[in-house]
Amino acid sequence: MIPSIIPSIILLVLGAAMSVVFIVSKVINYSLKTIIFKTIASLFFVALGILDFCLNPEGYFLFKLFTVLGLFFGMLGDFFLGFKYITSGKVKKAWILIGMFAFALGHVFYIAGILTGFYVPGNVIFIILPFTLPIVFICVYMLIAKKVGINFGKGMLPFGIFYLYCLSSMVFSSLCMAILHQFAMPTLIMFLVGAVFFASSDMMLTGAYFKEGKRSGAYMATYSVFYYIAQFVIAFSIFFLV
Repeated sequence: MIPSIIPSIILLVLGAAMSVVFIVSKVINYSLKTIIFKTIASLFFVALGILDFCLNPEGYFLFKLFTVLGLFFGMLGDFFLGFKYITSGKVKKAWILIGMFAFALGHVFYIAGILTGFYVPGNVIFIILPFTLPIVFICVYMLIAKKVGINFGKGMLPFGIFYLYCLSSMVFSSLCMAILHQFAMPTLIMFLVGAVFFASSDMMLTGAYFKEGKRSGAYMATYSVFYYIAQFVIAFSIFFLV
């Protein structure tokens, strides 16, 4: 029996509305109130993932479980990183590291979910590539970052590289599984779309966090929109596993 899509659509609409409230607050005047808006918006994509898990409980248990855990740690990362804007100095740096670590864990859960859920034994190359291609990506990214003035700093660089590895491995994992299944599964296509939006958001975010100068309101709004599209699409992908 195919579950009704209406409850998921309702959560999507409410989550999108709350995301807009957060983004407007972020652009106008970031405060403690903005962190609350951000956390509520993020709770909606966690709720969507849990709802779709409950509506569609049969099969692919590990994929659904790990995806929900990835969404949960993304929500935690949102909460922690929010304090970057209302603190300074070492405290600000600590919040950034804690937030990035939460997101890195989220990506690890996404990788675990996508590989345990969709890997077909005998296709070892599709396991090797998601963990080797990120090395190439990071080398290229670091060269470009240096040219455009992005500087992680000595204290942040090791963890910045670690985070980029987790992020890019998540993207390549979803791409490899989509290719392995010949782009025939809606869930894998949606997950890949979400992964690309996630990476696009984070590439812009590094420019906001680690490059001199102030970014425009439109710039901040754009990477925030990309991020919420990513998380809601990934959460909604669970619904289409039939």
